Amino acid sequence: MQPPEGGSSVKKRLAMLACFVVLVLFGACAQASVKATLTARMATRSGPGTQYTEMGTYFSKGKKVTAVSRYYDSRNNVWWIQVEFKYRNAYRRAYTGRKRMNVISNKLPEEKLICTASITERVVPRYGPGETFESHTRSIAEGTTGKVYQEEDGWTQFEYKSSAGKMRRVWVPNEYIEAISYAEEEVIQGGDD
Repeated sequence: MQPPEGGSSVKKRLAMLACFVVLVLFGACAQASVKATLTARMATRSGPGTQYTEMGTYFSKGKKVTAVSRYYDSRNNVWWIQVEFKYRNAYRRAYTGRKRMNVISNKLPEEKLICTASITERVVPRYGPGETFESHTRSIAEGTTGKVYQEEDGWTQFEYKSSAGKMRRVWVPNEYIEAISYAEEEVIQGGDD
């Protein structure tokens, strides 16, 4: 991700340093993925909540998938788990409710807002962080703004609202993302006299 444009203020430098630390720590935690066994068919969404696009229902009870991270949906009072799986010879990541699998979710890293960002040029996103993951059929237009929750292996998870009004989380190469403001900036700026 490119840092926001602007001067060399101490606040911005501290915010960028805080974001870097978060990304490094999350990258270290992201390696803590675990195998999980489904307790029901796996209905999925592109993000952690019912406001995100539906991706489909996969696999039967007893199938093993890889649990990658967790996110608390305060709107519906449930935990969602980001899972990675292979479907039709391609890899995907999607979200499913915690209740659909047997996993100790507190062993997974919890996703947190890193920054708001925009897309620097039209890009076709993927279902996960890398070229081994399936491509989406629609591109994201230059200038689309959204939120960043994860960065992994040179790819950024980008959340935005589609033209149909549904929320989506997708993965794009870091070079297509420009940070607008970091979540830590508000905390740092709150201490001014």
